[in-house]
Amino acid sequence: MSESISQAEVRTLRMPEAGVIMTVVTSGSNLTEKVILGGFGVVKMVRGELIRATGAGIDWIESIHHSAFKIIREAVLRVDGLSQEAVDGLESVSMAVMRTVRGSGEAVGEVVSRTAESLAGKGAVTPKAA
Repeated sequence: MSESISQAEVRTLRMPEAGVIMTVVTSGSNLTEKVILGGFGVVKMVRGELIRATGAGIDWIESIHHSAFKIIREAVLRVDGLSQEAVDGLESVSMAVMRTVRGSGEAVGEVVSRTAESLAGKGAVTPKAA
């Protein structure tokens, strides 16, 4: 039993027996494999960074558009408020002019009526209650 364990432990490796050529070929293959894996690792990293940067660029452009529409919306609301104030002001001025014209017309009518009554001699002129 101890002989089989010692034989398993003493067994020689195949690599040293292979010689120089086999060592060069194996080492060259391992090196080539690591170069290929490293190269593709760099390519994968660059691809990931480009996708991340592209996504960040798209987010930036989207935020600019969102901000622009927010500014436009606010400008439209302010212009609407100003136009509403202008229309209300014009309405007030128009109504004041109309009331002035109506009041002046009534006053002129009253003067004409009194003058006609005075000329016709229909009695004393009495002011009408408003």
